[in-house]
Amino acid sequence: MIERVLPARRGAPPPKRERNAEQTRARIVRAAEVEFAAKGFDGARLGKIAREAGVQQALIHHYFGDKEGLHREVLRGGLEAMTKGVWELLARMEEREPRTKKKRSPAVLRGIAEAFVELVLHFFADNGAFLAILRHEAQRGDLTAQIVGQSVRPVFDAFVVKFREMQQSGEVRKDVDARHLILSSLGMAAFPFQEAPFVAAIWESPLDDARFFAERRDAIVEMILARVLA
Repeated sequence: MIERVLPARRGAPPPKRERNAEQTRARIVRAAEVEFAAKGFDGARLGKIAREAGVQQALIHHYFGDKEGLHREVLRGGLEAMTKGVWELLARMEEREPRTKKKRSPAVLRGIAEAFVELVLHFFADNGAFLAILRHEAQRGDLTAQIVGQSVRPVFDAFVVKFREMQQSGEVRKDVDARHLILSSLGMAAFPFQEAPFVAAIWESPLDDARFFAERRDAIVEMILARVLA
């Protein structure tokens, strides 16, 4: 039996070459993240990144222009991972706004706090390489600060606005500084993972243990609620 070859349909998936290009870009970015985390911007070598990604170095220039362009892309991807979940949480909070002026119950506020803390804990637990890059680049100057500010400042400001709205509605205490509350929450979540050798030396269970994660989440949530609930 002769198999018929049908003509390509309109609206067919994009050519395999395009999918391969996306995969190649992703491999380069992953390899670059490891290299920048280990050596910082100045110490990183495009040749090493190309070898680890399994590509010719010319492809890095083709996709990203130069080392600075590749570095910006690594930062952009990491910052997107940092902020995406928080934007989604803010959107869910908007959807759940009460149609009346009734306050949210303490149980609802606890759920919001738990969702926020889980997002932050997961980010710091799962993105060690990206956080190492930020530490390397802390002294690089205006460019890194500008990229971080453009991505993180809007979501920070949006959370502050939402918290102040909750203060005006009487759902949370009015004497709490929203900015310091967010900063303190980030610090409580980040410290065990940013200073892992120190914490591991004084803690009885591994930091990647599910029990530690759950206990840390609950401890931070309790401290937030103790501060904000009247």
